[in-house]
Amino acid sequence: MEQYVIKGGNPLVGEVEIAGAKNAALAILAAAIMTDETILIENLPDVRDINVLLEAIAGIGAQVDRIDKSTVKINGSTIGDVSVDYEYIKKIRASYYLLGALLGRNQRGVIGYPGGCVIGKRPIDFHLDVLRAMGAEILDDGGMLIAKAETFC
Repeated sequence: MEQYVIKGGNPLVGEVEIAGAKNAALAILAAAIMTDETILIENLPDVRDINVLLEAIAGIGAQVDRIDKSTVKINGSTIGDVSVDYEYIKKIRASYYLLGALLGRNQRGVIGYPGGCVIGKRPIDFHLDVLRAMGAEILDDGGMLIAKAETFC
């Protein structure tokens, strides 16, 4: 087992800033588009996946205002597109969160299969099964997931 041994005689002092959890933040960002209200999200980690998802959200028409590297305001009232550009989808795994958010907002959503890092097979079947259980019909049209629901809860 590895260990660190600190020798010195001087007490450790200072502060460490802890950034928010990336995976939790991705889900929160997607959920933020489901309302017409402006949502303020703080303590976002400044990582690629967060930035790509914010670009995708802006790409479908939401107002995204980056206050600083860890704070963003999102307003989904201006969303006019239910199809997320594959240029964003292929870059991050968590892009499938947008499918549920768009269903909740517009009863329709279109995304490609998510990309992200290549660390092995990580199916999204469980996620799609939950959306189906909530009333969504999901079709695979040549690698594009097309979801719609007359009622979605």
